[in-house]
Amino acid sequence: MQPNWEHFPQQADIGVRGIGSTMEAAFESAAQAVTAVITDPESVAPTQSVPIVCEAPDDELLLVDWLNALVYEMATQKMLSSRFNVRVNDQG
Repeated sequence: MQPNWEHFPQQADIGVRGIGSTMEAAFESAAQAVTAVITDPESVAPTQSVPIVCEAPDDELLLVDWLNALVYEMATQKMLSSRFNVRVNDQG
């Protein structure tokens, strides 16, 4: 099955792109891409749920905040994530 994400070179890092029919699906796919930088997401068994709440003034910054929060949780909790359920509430 073809993933709904991709990696691309970006200066000193690796870029991730999530693809989806909704913003939520694209954010979930981008999170899968982050995990795929480290390992095959299919090899990560979900064992616990970790809620993450983000706020930003626009969709692009919201994606950056979401991915930064995800990387932070993965680093501080010493865990990998494999499944994501994103809900975006438009407060504008």
